[in-house]
Amino acid sequence: ITTKNEEMNIKNCLESIKNQDFREEKIEIIVVDNNSSDRTKEIARIYTDKIYNFGSERSAQRNFGVRQANGKYVLYLDADMILSQEVIRECFNKCENEGCMALYIPERIKGKGFWIKVRDFERSFYDATVIDCVRFFRKDKFSEIGGFDESLTGPEDWDLDRRISRVGNTGIINSPIYHNESRLSLGKYLNKKSYYAQDFQRYINKWGRNDPV
Repeated sequence: ITTKNEEMNIKNCLESIKNQDFREEKIEIIVVDNNSSDRTKEIARIYTDKIYNFGSERSAQRNFGVRQANGKYVLYLDADMILSQEVIRECFNKCENEGCMALYIPERIKGKGFWIKVRDFERSFYDATVIDCVRFFRKDKFSEIGGFDESLTGPEDWDLDRRISRVGNTGIINSPIYHNESRLSLGKYLNKKSYYAQDFQRYINKWGRNDPV
């Protein structure tokens, strides 16, 4: 779980992990925090002793977190995400029984107001596409492709998804993750899109302007 000043969200995220219908001793929680100035770390310590301070962008945080992981599989999350109860069990069973090495997880947007409904409707088109990106994967396959490209901020998910799909089968589960975007305004929505767009040119340069995807 990557964090920065997430004291309002981190508890719900961690509680949802603790409430999984999967053996608790088989789940390792790793929090990678980017110099939070609020109570994020204090709250996280209630749930795990594996809390690290590392930054600055989320690509580097995620790569660092995976390197600390001891398990066969890794699930990366943002602090404002909440897992439905069956997510980890369903991911584990699908990978073990169907030979998938990476999985997409459906995402639903939570919050209040008109723009939350717009955002949830938009997000419904992304499932199991390059815009979605796999979220649960075998650690060895993630390491094999070199993890997230730390030179990208915004489209690093798309880039990872394209590279990891080349080294094995992917799939999608039924149980969703809920992404709490609180009360989303048009201004916040456009600012978020602008943030994701800042490295588009670098992504285009990497994959080619005429790339079909």
